[in-house]
Amino acid sequence: MKFTTQTIAMILILGVFSFASAAETHRSNFDRETDLDTWSQLEVEGWAGKLRSLQVENGHLLMEPKSSGWFEDLQGAHIYRQVEGNFVLTTRIKVSGTTAAVPQTEFTLAGLFIRTPRQFSAETWQPGQENWIFLSTGTATPAGTPQYEIKTTANSQSVLKILPGSTGWKQLRIVRSGHIFYLMARDDGHTDWTFLDEFIRPDLPQTLNIGLTAYADWESTAKIYPDVDTLNRQGPGVDNADLQARIDWVEIRPFQRPESQLAVLASPNPEMLKALTAE
Repeated sequence: MKFTTQTIAMILILGVFSFASAAETHRSNFDRETDLDTWSQLEVEGWAGKLRSLQVENGHLLMEPKSSGWFEDLQGAHIYRQVEGNFVLTTRIKVSGTTAAVPQTEFTLAGLFIRTPRQFSAETWQPGQENWIFLSTGTATPAGTPQYEIKTTANSQSVLKILPGSTGWKQLRIVRSGHIFYLMARDDGHTDWTFLDEFIRPDLPQTLNIGLTAYADWESTAKIYPDVDTLNRQGPGVDNADLQARIDWVEIRPFQRPESQLAVLASPNPEMLKALTAE
């Protein structure tokens, strides 16, 4: 998505002043099964399920996806809460393979996901209408390498970025400030957040579905892609997913932009960075 300098300036001004409301605070610690009752699961009538397992286990939420993926019109697993306005979405998560510290199939990751709400069935579905952003941890390519995957999709046109990652527990965060979305991460034991990316998305509505995603095993999906209708309805026909995502907690809270701060591209200034990384 490309903008002129004048358009960007207008987006920045409107983006920080247009939202009067902010998300309500919610935290799930997943220390009891009923914590899942406060989340909705993306399920489309007539389409194959995307999750092998979704359960609370030993004080964590365990997500194990089937072979699936988020790319263009393809869909993976997603659990969410619907929120309005500016928010801070944070999770503590650990991703591994089923038998190794790092998944051994390409594009096998889990993390945070925000998406424009849609209502449709397999019969009423229309392509070209997916709008979302995610920040996930696991392995992209080559398989077995710890990485972050960042992907932004506008009208089902996806652009991805792969960054070096690490194993073990970490926190992921997405912050919305008007039309600007900031993505960051930090490993357990670190106090400083690493600023990974930001997106200007004036097309995304004030109300979004925000939460978690998990997806795995692009190799199996790639054999059928680009037949997205078959993939969404039936899946790839095999399930070689190699992912266990353990989520310790998820927190949603309002984001309060500093009064003196409009918006910043490329690198937030100290005042904005303090607000973005506040506990």
